[in-house]
Amino acid sequence: MSEPGVRGIDLFKIAGESISGWIPSFKTGDIRPSRQPFCSQMEERLLLYLEYHPQVAWYGRGDISATFASTYKMTIPLPTPFTISYLFEGKAHTYLPDAIGQFLDGRLLIAEAGMQEEKRREHNRAKAEAARHLARQQAGVYWIGTEATLSRTRHANLVFLHARR
Repeated sequence: MSEPGVRGIDLFKIAGESISGWIPSFKTGDIRPSRQPFCSQMEERLLLYLEYHPQVAWYGRGDISATFASTYKMTIPLPTPFTISYLFEGKAHTYLPDAIGQFLDGRLLIAEAGMQEEKRREHNRAKAEAARHLARQQAGVYWIGTEATLSRTRHANLVFLHARR
């Protein structure tokens, strides 16, 4: 759901910091591997988790701008940025999830990464509820990856596996 006027994020300028890195992905819908950017360890863990999840057909960033995707030749089958509208404290807001994708059976996947304590805040709960509602409407899934669900051990195993791919 790309909304007119919503530009998305230039990941190189987020919070005044540069991008942390790229994950080579074989699940972007392209015939050869392409790069998926991440800005935090939790985002890296989420992207690697999606890369190796057996039911995920493809995934990509949901929060990047179309210009960023074009500049870095990123393949993302859904329009970017993927916008989700929600209300918080009576005001309209737009949420851009970290990742969007599709399961093998065609269902929508919306995924977010972050620290558990941060995701419990009221504003983030409003975003999550809007994403869950949109995912339910399309018979899809909204998933939040935190330090509890994206453990360091699992991540280390996926990095090991990915390095030998």
